[in-house]
Amino acid sequence: MRDDIASQRTSGVLVVEVRGELDIDTVLRWTTVLEAAICELPAPRLLVLDLTMLEFLSVRGVRGLLGVFDLCRVRGIAGCLIVPPGSAVDRVVRFTGLGGRVPVFPHRLLAIATHQPTEMRWLPD
Repeated sequence: MRDDIASQRTSGVLVVEVRGELDIDTVLRWTTVLEAAICELPAPRLLVLDLTMLEFLSVRGVRGLLGVFDLCRVRGIAGCLIVPPGSAVDRVVRFTGLGGRVPVFPHRLLAIATHQPTEMRWLPD
């Protein structure tokens, strides 16, 4: 299956949608793209990795994500994951301990709102 990258930048927030598979065959490609995006972020604040469309996540893929989030910490960028509750990816995130090292949210809006400064927080009705 073809892997696609979709990203969106909004006011210091970079959302990257990871699609397809994140395994031994694709981890180098994904981590390279993510690391390049992190280094190019103006006024870095938040990296949101949306794994909603991810079909498969291997342990090697988890290690790659941990490396990306380590780079975020070094550069002073907050990072989080969007993972559908109860999905196969959610089970891997919990089983490997990734969810204990990186904040996990069920959808983008909650992740972004949680990281906004207090005076800017909002949630729709």
